[in-house]
Amino acid sequence: MMWLKIAAISLAVVLIVRFEWLRLNKGSARERAALIAVAAIGWISALLLVIFPRLPGPLMLIDWLYRPLAGLIGG
Repeated sequence: MMWLKIAAISLAVVLIVRFEWLRLNKGSARERAALIAVAAIGWISALLLVIFPRLPGPLMLIDWLYRPLAGLIGG
């Protein structure tokens, strides 16, 4: 079942990138690089959440980073 989810996510990312790729101008190398980078980050994030469903989110990272400063800021 997990492989079906991974295949569906991969197919969705490929379709989105293909659709957007055709809409970009031929000379827009930076925009195409940004499209690939954002799609890759989203694809990796989605796969990690499928493989490790109890993975903490980005809010937990921010909380972990700023917890030591809470005493200084809050009084």
